[in-house]
Amino acid sequence: MKGVDQVTLRIGTFTSVSRHLLPSLMEKFIEMYPNIQFELYQSEYTNIEQQLLEGSLDLGFTCIDAIQRVQYQELYYDEMFALVPQSHVLANYEVLSMKQIAKYPFIQLDEGEYSLPIKTFQNLGLHVQIKHKVYDEFTILAMIRQNLGISILYQNALSDYDDLCLIPIQENLFRHVGFAYNNYDTLSYASKTFLDFILRKTPEILKNKDSFHII
Repeated sequence: MKGVDQVTLRIGTFTSVSRHLLPSLMEKFIEMYPNIQFELYQSEYTNIEQQLLEGSLDLGFTCIDAIQRVQYQELYYDEMFALVPQSHVLANYEVLSMKQIAKYPFIQLDEGEYSLPIKTFQNLGLHVQIKHKVYDEFTILAMIRQNLGISILYQNALSDYDDLCLIPIQENLFRHVGFAYNNYDTLSYASKTFLDFILRKTPEILKNKDSFHII
């Protein structure tokens, strides 16, 4: 208990984790260790890696495909879907290819240096018409409703899209999410305790959420 008492853990995170996973994990952990404190830093994948290396973060949630120099434990993977207005010419398709999507004005979700859709467009040799670049998914949904473009978003980050068309993508875009740290051997007892807790509890929290695929 002393190793987790009156300790502050600095955690890097990004939007969908902050909304759907981290609050439940924190609640359950604080029930066990009521004097623990959290400082949460919302950031981009590569920034989180850099902050872990610099020591300004203890632990961080990130997309493991975007990092190279830190250690991690994979937690789950989630899928991206195309979103278009119901009146759009693509709305009647059951599946869309990246080639089809690239033909229309595109609203890019700003994920920092690493963007899975943009990387996929590039790997396929496709030129996409990026009209807008936006950090917040809900803003993107509002822009799609106003016919300002179409987009590709993570299903688990969405909660209010019934008036739009959510369409699977032929190329199957998946983001692999993990919990990262600079060096396990040098982590504090509190950090190791929270890491072990996350690995045990994440499947339990996400088991009833269809948009998350547990490792």
